[in-house]
Amino acid sequence: MILSTEEAKLKKNDDEKKMRNYYGLLSGFVGIAVNLVLFAVKFFIGRITGSVAISADAFNNLGDIGSSIVTIIGFKLASKPPDKEHPFGYGRIEYITSFLISLSVMLIGFELLKDSFSRVLNPGKVEFSLFSFLALLITITVKLWLGSFNAKLAKKIKSDALDASAFDSYGDVISTSTAALSLFISRFTSLPVDGYVGIAVSLFIMYSGYNLVKESIDVLIGTRPDPELTEDIKNRVLSYEGILGIHDMMVHNYGPGRCVVTLHAEVSEEMPVMQAHEIIDAIEKELSEELGIFLVVHMDPINVNDEEVNKTRMEIERVIQEFPEILSFHDLRIVGSGERKNVIFDIVISHDVKFEEEKILKQKLIKRIKEVFPGYNPVIMIDREYV
Repeated sequence: MILSTEEAKLKKNDDEKKMRNYYGLLSGFVGIAVNLVLFAVKFFIGRITGSVAISADAFNNLGDIGSSIVTIIGFKLASKPPDKEHPFGYGRIEYITSFLISLSVMLIGFELLKDSFSRVLNPGKVEFSLFSFLALLITITVKLWLGSFNAKLAKKIKSDALDASAFDSYGDVISTSTAALSLFISRFTSLPVDGYVGIAVSLFIMYSGYNLVKESIDVLIGTRPDPELTEDIKNRVLSYEGILGIHDMMVHNYGPGRCVVTLHAEVSEEMPVMQAHEIIDAIEKELSEELGIFLVVHMDPINVNDEEVNKTRMEIERVIQEFPEILSFHDLRIVGSGERKNVIFDIVISHDVKFEEEKILKQKLIKRIKEVFPGYNPVIMIDREYV
């Protein structure tokens, strides 16, 4: 059966969602299997050698099993379709999953820190075993593979949750490596080397967990969208005949593959309303399907053939270059007649400008424009950059 272009695009988006869910579940089940084996091996080695660092590392793997279970549950819930209570779906659950995994990394690091301090204060003999040492080297290799496996899956579907799982695995590589090193050094000294090494490892794990938690919270709060996505949207919109410019773009992230994008598209005021409406409709429909987003476009008619407006636009653009805090301006129009006219426009300012500084900046700009245009009364609205 031959699919239409629209049907093919919808099928592609559906296949991508299914593939994302499949990769998430695959990562979770592989993680459970691998970490279960590693826990058993390390726990056994820790018992026969008496090493607290190795025993703590074993329980680190047990915690990773919990993280894998969270990954499975998270991806299953995130794949649920939209409903009445959640019209944009459950995609943000994947970010919550990333946060929980990151939090577990910090908690495991804290537990390891307590055990390591205990070993330093109450030293115990560590028995070196060549078999145990080689077994640890094998577990390091396995964890390296698991980290690489999760990193590749994360890159394929751009998943923060799988990125956190990959980083967790690489953290295990470091902790197990130091545990193996302390086991080897124990042959030559009676000092509680594994306790000191355990402290160093635990601090590293807690720091890594903190960074992962911060990244997860940032996404949940709302971070700046991917510059490649916004640039792609801008270029595609401008490629449509009759679109003269765009501004006020906002991207609302409701989870991977669930973006709501709004923007203003400028068209000539001389273009018939129905023609402009058809162009806007085409942009919304085609780009929503092609990029897998929900796009809403507001039409802004602008005057492009008025000599006074064009001259004023050029002069204001020159004036604005004197203010590096102002990134751009738009929606210029002149209202009134005779000697007194309102020149109305919006400016977009940098986020480096504090809110209490906005009024001062606006007053300086108004004063400068009045110097250039004594007969104009500037009416300025301030916008912030959201992309």
